[in-house]
Amino acid sequence: MKNRKTIKHKLVEACVFDLDDIFIFEKQVLNDSSEYTSKKNLNRIIKSPKTQILLVKDSKGRICAYGIATLRYYKPIPSGHIYKIAVLPEYRRLGLGSELMKELEIFIYKNKIFKVFAEVRESNEASLGMFQKLGYKRAKNLYGHYSCLDDSYELENGIKLCKVITKTAIK
Repeated sequence: MKNRKTIKHKLVEACVFDLDDIFIFEKQVLNDSSEYTSKKNLNRIIKSPKTQILLVKDSKGRICAYGIATLRYYKPIPSGHIYKIAVLPEYRRLGLGSELMKELEIFIYKNKIFKVFAEVRESNEASLGMFQKLGYKRAKNLYGHYSCLDDSYELENGIKLCKVITKTAIK
């Protein structure tokens, strides 16, 4: 059984050379094709100074987790947004998602933004639990926000979460 101490991994910032690997990773991890990011959009995101994509790679260079944070300068208060966070099933519950989140929050904080938002499927209890453990609070219910993961044409509810980032919170 894997635990965080037995897996060798490194956290790196994504670059354009990672596009194909990220695209493959998303197909392995994400349940719904509407959640995939096109290579064109990934390329744009990687090059944007308002975005950070972090990868957790294992000792063989394989992506085992990744996260994307964006900076939003909407009035009246700028905010950060956790655009995406995903971990391969065999690497879940080892703290990699939390490690990624902390680094993404540092990116947001260093850009003088102190409020961060994320959206989670109501049914994604593991992700919701991680966000709550990291201090995120429910800000709003998002009715019919996601397409369902089955073949129905139903819509699934989401939850908008919010956290105020302080200097002590990012340590």
